[in-house]
Amino acid sequence: MNQEAKEKTGKGLKTVLSYTGIFILNTWRRMLILGRKLILCYHAQRRRRAFRQLGRQVFQSHMEGEVNPMLTEGVKDAVDKARAVNDAKDWQYRAISVLREKIRTAGAAKVAAREEEKPPEEAG
Repeated sequence: MNQEAKEKTGKGLKTVLSYTGIFILNTWRRMLILGRKLILCYHAQRRRRAFRQLGRQVFQSHMEGEVNPMLTEGVKDAVDKARAVNDAKDWQYRAISVLREKIRTAGAAKVAAREEEKPPEEAG
């Protein structure tokens, strides 16, 4: 009887510690997501600025009499800068989706393994 109580207590403690570990790990991942979202806000600001500068360069080239302002060197540089900012933003979104997938699958594998370990209960 005493041995059974110790085993149940040990299993219960192991389960609690396992879920606590998952909770702490997922909390850390959520903090990383929050940090990446802050970086995305910064990239959004840089993106707006890059597109403002691009528009300014196109308008300036057009006012100088350029037939196709997209071919001027200043406009090409502004387009490259805007593309670089967009690529950085997309990279952050991909990193966030990877973290979310890790959070989604963190506890699922352990729960499935525990369900397989349980012996089938007999009726009656």
